[in-house]
Amino acid sequence: ASVGSRSGLGIQEERQIFLFMRLLRQRESDSYCWGKYSLHKKKRKDKVTHMKKIRRMWCLLCVFAVVFISALTGCGVVDELRSETGTVDYNSVYGLSDGQYAIMLNHEMLDAKGIEQNGQVYIDLNTVAQINSRLYWDNNENLVLYATPDGMMEMTPDSSQYLLGGQTMDSDYPIIIQSDGLLYVSGEFLSQNTKMDYSVYTDPNRIVMQTEWNEVQTTTVTDKTPIRYRGGIKSEIFRELDKGETLIVLDDGSGDEWANVVTTDGYNGWVLNEDIETPAATTETEPEYTEPVFESISKDYTINMAWHGIYSTAANDELASIIGDLDGVTTLSPRWFYFENTDGDLVTLGSASYVETAHAAGMEVWAMFSNEFDNFDSAMTDEVLTYTSKRRHVLDQISQYIDAYDLDGINLDFELISEEGADSYIQFVRELSMLCHEKGVVFSVDNYVPTYTLHYNHREEGIFADYVVIMGYDEHYGGSDETGSVASMGFVRQGIEDMTAMVPKEKVINGIPLYTRVWSTDANGAISSFSCGMEEAKGYLDSHGVTPTFDETTGQNYGSYTSDIDGNFYEIWLEDETSVTTRAQMIKEYGLAGIASWRIGYEDSPNIWTIIKNNIQ
Repeated sequence: ASVGSRSGLGIQEERQIFLFMRLLRQRESDSYCWGKYSLHKKKRKDKVTHMKKIRRMWCLLCVFAVVFISALTGCGVVDELRSETGTVDYNSVYGLSDGQYAIMLNHEMLDAKGIEQNGQVYIDLNTVAQINSRLYWDNNENLVLYATPDGMMEMTPDSSQYLLGGQTMDSDYPIIIQSDGLLYVSGEFLSQNTKMDYSVYTDPNRIVMQTEWNEVQTTTVTDKTPIRYRGGIKSEIFRELDKGETLIVLDDGSGDEWANVVTTDGYNGWVLNEDIETPAATTETEPEYTEPVFESISKDYTINMAWHGIYSTAANDELASIIGDLDGVTTLSPRWFYFENTDGDLVTLGSASYVETAHAAGMEVWAMFSNEFDNFDSAMTDEVLTYTSKRRHVLDQISQYIDAYDLDGINLDFELISEEGADSYIQFVRELSMLCHEKGVVFSVDNYVPTYTLHYNHREEGIFADYVVIMGYDEHYGGSDETGSVASMGFVRQGIEDMTAMVPKEKVINGIPLYTRVWSTDANGAISSFSCGMEEAKGYLDSHGVTPTFDETTGQNYGSYTSDIDGNFYEIWLEDETSVTTRAQMIKEYGLAGIASWRIGYEDSPNIWTIIKNNIQ
């Protein structure tokens, strides 16, 4: 007993050793007695000697066992072998305060927290933007807008009233609230307006959401076992898993004994591999959801649009003299509207007689509205678009112009949109789309190839605009650090393929250049260029006795020469019948809605329009 006490053993362990020693002594006594009456004297003496040796050996073993157990206990090894049975402090692990909710999105725990208020669970707007980007916050005027097929919702934080298409509506709870300087969106509203799986749990508080459904590794639990916060038996437990429960395996441990798994109720933890079946590939099931359908106008013919560079009201008058040459053109897009200032006031170069002339020739007019001030300016554009009141002022003016000029459509040409201003730009696209459809006119938007403009949110453009126009040029532009084609055929194809991956091909119009650039490289390697039309470009080569040759790489005719005047080396990738034919044929090849040409006046003959017409049908 004294040994046990010094070793730190419990009463039960001491008692077991005591009984063991007593049994040993009894066995020795029994052996001795048996030998006394059964063996002769010599054998009895040998037996006694033998038993003494056995007794000493057993004593040594017992002492060793006691010392060994004492050592294990003293250094904590026994504790290390004991499994932890305590429950993890969930709130502490995920940094939750009272009323907060942890958030799991697509099987991953987020740093963001949900909150509870008014009997509703709310999710911060930054997280919501990853799930449904259609919610737009005007932080200048503290409004949240959401486009629906029934009109634009306008919500003020902490109010249970909102506007829908200008009409006041009541909600049982505020859809948007503001807390600690952040905006939060009702989880119920989010789940009702988004394709997603959405569940809320308490004790502990957590929100489980899924917006992506992929092929994953799943398994089932073979016996009741705990899911732990970390791998290892000393880690605390989230909860007990039931036999047959399904888990998603994030990491099978690659031969280790622990696997990282996710439960359907939002626990991301670790289980022993021996307690689960071998993982198998499973495709996750998407929830049933009907996407909202927004109004759209579609023409029953292949669109052949020509942009018309109008830079003064007087320039409108030339249409009457050139319209007869525009063989096959279905749509004119004159450059008419642009910004005067950052208050959202517009300049108009519109002309009712221009529209009358076009209509008389069977052509529609989709007036171009650009974000030019003195030039395209992203900062000044942001200054207009980030204010809801300014956007509405712009829309009011466009509405008046549609009526005043009897327009058939609006062609939005906003260039150099900054990434910071992209959300406000796409919100303006939604709003202008609703205005155009209210007026019964076509709404189209222009974009450079997606390589340059991915932040414009082309998928959303394709939902709200009737047509998305690719400006399939400026592969090399003024300021480029290398010479090259304005639009090589590979560049054009890539632009079409990238855009049609995001926008239905039936809504995509491909824009082609009727201009090119003349490139100059001086003796020091400095590069400069200027743009010009077809006839002017070919004239430079003709004047230097250069016969262009076909460049297989770009799919265009190419010519170069060294100037006798300045000694510079000049290169031109021509836009001509060859390049126009190839690009026009891509409309049929890709099944696009039509073609657009920049711009009237750059063509070298009326035959260009006939070539376009014959190759897009």
